Amino acid sequence: MIRQLRITALLAAALLMTGCGMMKTSSEMVAGDYKSTTNWPECAAKGGVALGVPTALSNLAAGGAAMVAGAMVSGLHCAIADQTPKTVHFDFGSDDLDMNDRMMLDAVAERMGKSKRIELTGYTCNIGPDQVNQDLSENRALAVKAYLMQKGIEESRIATWGKGKRNPVASNDEEETRMKNRRVEMKIFR
Repeated sequence: MIRQLRITALLAAALLMTGCGMMKTSSEMVAGDYKSTTNWPECAAKGGVALGVPTALSNLAAGGAAMVAGAMVSGLHCAIADQTPKTVHFDFGSDDLDMNDRMMLDAVAERMGKSKRIELTGYTCNIGPDQVNQDLSENRALAVKAYLMQKGIEESRIATWGKGKRNPVASNDEEETRMKNRRVEMKIFR
């Protein structure tokens, strides 16, 4: 009977940890606004309970050790589970996607599957006239959209915006930081 309980506990723990790691992360995948719903402390607690409680039924000390082990494994798994890219960066004055961008967007398209929607918001640094930056930010978002559509994502599932030089994520005082503002941020929704 105890052996059956242990096997059941291990299977339940495996299912719980796998489910936690496969939890969809937040709809918000933007660099600045990103809040993962894959909350590693929550996953750690689930893993600890899944392993610890059933083990504690037969041996309290072993149950405590199993709880700690389950928490560590499950928490770590959740912390690394979502590696989906959130931002595409561009060269100055450009809306061209390079090979690395395309590879990253391949992963995004795969992650989106057949039903998720995506919002693409383009930005620029602060160099140049406002209207030029506005147009460039829109063209950057449209470039990402066009690539995702080539990968099979329907146009109706992709929304685009351009915000020009508004909402910088880094200082525009130096080139090293200014380049971080030349971007398209991606948010995926269920």
